Amino acid sequence: MKKFTKGILLGTLSIVFLAGCSANVSEDDLKANDWTIEPDEEDVPNMIASFSDHVMSLKVDVDSIESTATDEWEQIGEDFAKELASEMNFKFEYTLDDDQITLQDTENEDESNDFEVSKEDDNIIFTPIDDESDDGVETITLQPRENEGE
Repeated sequence: MKKFTKGILLGTLSIVFLAGCSANVSEDDLKANDWTIEPDEEDVPNMIASFSDHVMSLKVDVDSIESTATDEWEQIGEDFAKELASEMNFKFEYTLDDDQITLQDTENEDESNDFEVSKEDDNIIFTPIDDESDDGVETITLQPRENEGE
């Protein structure tokens, strides 16, 4: 019975290991699409991520912001806020090393985050690597962005 259990355990570990090895994410995978990031919080807009050589750009997906305006003045305010949000663009230098990505804020060199990176179907998953600081960074799922005639 022990041999049978060990055999099943080794077989399962082998499958997990082989699946993990085949799911490495490359820079070409990252650059292949623009990506939608849907936050877990309800009233937070989606973000759009795009990758070039060693630079990840993030911007607010203003099309994902639903209007709550009840009159013309509120609509004008929302339109103004969307215009401002559309101008916001965050840049991070990234380093991809096997199954780990490091995102370095280009405006604040003291801020960087390390993630394990993996594929799940067409999505790319960034899972925070635990460290001493608890800065509230959560798992990030990048979903291929649908072409909307851009």
